[in-house]
Amino acid sequence: MVKVRLQRVGKTGRSLYRIVVQESRVHRDGKVIDVIGNYDPVKDVTKINCELLEKWISQGAQMTPRVAKLYKFYKKTGEKGAQ
Repeated sequence: MVKVRLQRVGKTGRSLYRIVVQESRVHRDGKVIDVIGNYDPVKDVTKINCELLEKWISQGAQMTPRVAKLYKFYKKTGEKGAQ
């Protein structure tokens, strides 16, 4: 199953996340099919390529609950993100 989920990047204590499309059996930092956005929890900023995300959803990919929450808020407010 293909999932849209967060992939942690950045330094210790300064985490950043990429919003990626991955096979669900692959570990978090494993092979990525596509990168569709990023999330910075410190600055509380999210950037998502909505067209690409909707393409993957239409092909059967499932969002994790956290990505679904970020996407819902992103669509409502634009480039800002929230928890």
